[in-house]
Amino acid sequence: MKYYTVLVAAILVIAALGLYAYYENMDVKKPDPGTHVYLGAVYDGSLKYANSISANVDFGGTANLNDDIYYVVLSIWDSNLSYDQIGISSLKGVFYSTYSYTEIVNGSIKYIFDPHWFPITPGNHSLSMYVSNGNVFFKFDKNTFAAFTGGNDFSISTNQKVGNHTFSGLTIYEEIYGFNNSFPGISFNFSNIQYGSPSSQGGAITNWAQFAHNLTNVSNRLGTYVYMKSNVVNIYNSLPLTLTVKVQNLTTSASLLVADFNFTIQGSGQYSLNLLKGNYTIYLQYGGRVNSYNVSLDSNKTYQISA
Repeated sequence: MKYYTVLVAAILVIAALGLYAYYENMDVKKPDPGTHVYLGAVYDGSLKYANSISANVDFGGTANLNDDIYYVVLSIWDSNLSYDQIGISSLKGVFYSTYSYTEIVNGSIKYIFDPHWFPITPGNHSLSMYVSNGNVFFKFDKNTFAAFTGGNDFSISTNQKVGNHTFSGLTIYEEIYGFNNSFPGISFNFSNIQYGSPSSQGGAITNWAQFAHNLTNVSNRLGTYVYMKSNVVNIYNSLPLTLTVKVQNLTTSASLLVADFNFTIQGSGQYSLNLLKGNYTIYLQYGGRVNSYNVSLDSNKTYQISA
């Protein structure tokens, strides 16, 4: 079933909006003023056009917000000014996949979405959106839903103009309704964030900046943290630890892989990552060789490896 509501406002210019949003057929609570918060990352690079965008998301933790409603979504505008999203909803402690798109009707933004497309469980999932001939295809794992938005491509941008107003562009964030100074005890790790383009090969999306609304000076105090590196955006709803990998005797470039991070290093040196407490395997790939090292991270740690 589809719903009409404000799933995804993500607004940079909020005051005196000429556009407003429908609230219809809601089975979720309308947020009180000032209690609707966002925390995540916004694209911070040059404008690109794409016909697809995709990512993997891994989530899990110890305690959910069983009395609250929140979303964790990948969001982007298409060429017909539909704000398209795919991701995860948590409705009173139960996880679902979700999608959203928009229409502008008589100066109003109408958000069309399904907050409980199908139930999911913590773990690793794949998600993507593809646009073609006016249709956006939302895919979560093996399930696909198609919606006509009139768009022909996506805009990978920091901002999006809609009339006289400016909205955020490509974003990955968690959005909590009725925020009461509590974040879920669940972390959401987006990796392998990619775009596809009919005019080029596409590639990784690697330029990110922190994105927040109604959370000035709040997030670190409450123990949540957004970590962005290469084409990875991790929303840690607990403060992470720092793993510093000290690489020795490496005279060429190599790939360093830890958890959902995979990036190129240019030789010996120290490379730091923010990770949650746990057991990890470090992989160093160079010259057709792969060296692996196991490390238990229970505090900030420096781990030395050698090529």
